[in-house]
Amino acid sequence: MITLERVMYVFVFIVAVIGVVSSNTNLTWYEGFYVKEDGIVEWLTVIGLLVGAIACFYRAKILKPFRAPLFIVCTIFLGLIFLFGVGEEISWGQRIFNIQSSEFFLKNNSQGETNLHNLVIGETRINKLVFGTILGILVGTYFLILPVLYRKVSKIKNLIDKMAIPLPKNFHIVAYLILVGLTELIAGGKKGEILEFGGVWIFVLMLFSPLNRAIFSRKSFER
Repeated sequence: MITLERVMYVFVFIVAVIGVVSSNTNLTWYEGFYVKEDGIVEWLTVIGLLVGAIACFYRAKILKPFRAPLFIVCTIFLGLIFLFGVGEEISWGQRIFNIQSSEFFLKNNSQGETNLHNLVIGETRINKLVFGTILGILVGTYFLILPVLYRKVSKIKNLIDKMAIPLPKNFHIVAYLILVGLTELIAGGKKGEILEFGGVWIFVLMLFSPLNRAIFSRKSFER
């Protein structure tokens, strides 16, 4: 692991530990400043998402001559997912440019903002269902099950490699589990902001050194 990666992992956990300590000693500061909308943690999350998007688009560009169309399309799609995350985090620039929400979002968004993750349909909170329960299942499958299947089932390995899905190493899995454990120590109701920040950065750092790193390296191709 290169020095910059080590520094970034230390930084991620420093931010998380500050969240744990401050939430238990000064909850008002934690919720009203540290993890508030447009606060420090949210913008650090946005930066992570932007880095992930740029990395995917750059990777698609340099690997286009060497990889099948499916590989490139999936890489670009992952970059677009990162960009979607950026848009959702900043409510698609609404607060930055002081744009008024439409009537639909004023009525159906729990914060009256132009984003999907705070929508409330009937009594169903999209944030809790999609970005909580469903995303939690997907993250658990991704970190705990796919790496095992990748190592043991050749058909799954080939499919994952063809679809350009970067997989976590054991180190990334441990890092994420530690992050989850830390967020459980946070007082109050704003644990998700720290988990979101840390999860984004762990995934982005994993992009640069995944379990299946060889498929993303030009050095592995015959010319």
